[in-house]
Amino acid sequence: MSNDASGNSDELSSGGSRYHQVYPTLSETELAILERYGERRKLKANDILYSEGDRHTGMFAILSGTIEATRASVEGPRVLGTHGPGSFTGEVGTLAGRAAVATTRAMCDCEVIVIDEESLHALVIAEAELSETIMRAYILRRVAFIKGRQVGLMVIGSTSSAPTLRLRHFLSRNGQPSAYFDIVEHTETKELLTRYGVTETDIPIVVTMQGIVLTQPSHRAVADAIGLSPDRLDGEHFDLVVVGAGPAGLASAVYASSEGLKVAVLDAKAPGGQAGTSSKIENYFGFPTGISGQALAGRGLSQCRKFGAEVGVPIEALTIDCEDTQAFRIGLDHDERVYARAVVIATGARYRKPELPRLEHFEGRGVYYSATFMEAGFCNNEELIVVGGGNSAGQAAVFLAKFARHVHVVVRGEGLSASMSAYLIRRINAAPNMTVHTRTQIVELRGESRLEAIRWDRQGQIEHKPIRHVFLFLGAEPNTRWLGDCVALDRNGFVLTGAATGEKWKADRPPHDLETSRPGIFAAGDVRSGSVKRVAAAVGEGASAIQAVHQYLASGG
Repeated sequence: MSNDASGNSDELSSGGSRYHQVYPTLSETELAILERYGERRKLKANDILYSEGDRHTGMFAILSGTIEATRASVEGPRVLGTHGPGSFTGEVGTLAGRAAVATTRAMCDCEVIVIDEESLHALVIAEAELSETIMRAYILRRVAFIKGRQVGLMVIGSTSSAPTLRLRHFLSRNGQPSAYFDIVEHTETKELLTRYGVTETDIPIVVTMQGIVLTQPSHRAVADAIGLSPDRLDGEHFDLVVVGAGPAGLASAVYASSEGLKVAVLDAKAPGGQAGTSSKIENYFGFPTGISGQALAGRGLSQCRKFGAEVGVPIEALTIDCEDTQAFRIGLDHDERVYARAVVIATGARYRKPELPRLEHFEGRGVYYSATFMEAGFCNNEELIVVGGGNSAGQAAVFLAKFARHVHVVVRGEGLSASMSAYLIRRINAAPNMTVHTRTQIVELRGESRLEAIRWDRQGQIEHKPIRHVFLFLGAEPNTRWLGDCVALDRNGFVLTGAATGEKWKADRPPHDLETSRPGIFAAGDVRSGSVKRVAAAVGEGASAIQAVHQYLASGG
């Protein structure tokens, strides 16, 4: 068995140096403030405040008595801790009505303050000092949950199964720890298959904390089963719907919701977008030691939830009906829909796939489009290839070099300087186990059930290399197919905005800088034609778009 969560949460769960921040004790003055947002309630011994998996639990603050928190795990229930007067329940997901990660019960007669979800939002916005204490605790508790060694969600699969890899990657990107059992590597897997009445042909298999068994599930089915996806979205009307939860989308949602708009931000995969897969971003302003893309996305997600934005994952936008400017209708997967007075398109771009025979056959079986600890574990002490000359490729190569015997960076051009930041180039050149191959491209993938070797054209010479792992970070294709003919695109499929819309602009007034050819629909980040493909630029555009959204809404269109 392997645990997809990494790290050690002992310091957080059992009294380490940050314990007082994870589980602070509120003063009488602070409890008095909480009472203005909730109501007192008396509990009897063994009363359940809420159960693991329950949604919309709100917050409980303890006035007297003691509560106990327990969490299910593969090895049985685990006591997380007991908490007395001055403590409070919840974590970041509580703000969004997501599934509770623990069961909480009264150990004796207790008196508590109960604050519902809506009032909790009002509290964290209005009470700045107390909000800082609550939000810090909520964020650190989520970190402890992600890093916890005892987890309840179980995944059964195979490292040679592409659907298994995609599922594990989805769970990891969304901060959902799981215990992984491989049908080849772990001897206990056979007994688990028998216990749950499934076979190897059913992989990937998910067993939830409540014992629900899912075979070959979609990501949405898993999200629904574990309480990750929203349960009050279909048919809702919003002031603003942001499609795409990368840096641009999250920034738009934070600024819009903090300024009083009713906001939903939707993403088919996970918060963070393409940037969320970066192992470390070192040139983002304000982080001199760097920050991982997933950590940066997690901070943005917490801010969205603090200000009340609905973050819908994994929710895919399939269509947009933009004929009725009073309410744009966005069609979602699972035959759902939402309505918006304004829309920000922030769907970003995806890596381009090279034209290689059998490429899809090897995806997840030796060919990868992201470089996380999971993929790095597959390549330990092996040779691998990173294809691409941009910053994403450079960050991946530097990260993977910590695990691989040797990393080959392959580019078609004459070098890296035209497309990669200088600090990454210096790091690659200085590494003893990294080699840059210019004027080189892979021409063939070889293997049966998984990748076993490649052939490349290296400066005109065709060579065979017994390399089993290839990471592709090639160019960018915009995620704009779902838009149909609603807004004007450039010849490469990126969204035209502002003056660039030209004759395709559909109103008497001039367009705002980030407004598309359709009034009320805006674009920000990598999906926009002419954008600078950097995280900071995407965040700036996402924030700037909201000023134009306000002006559009105020003028009635």
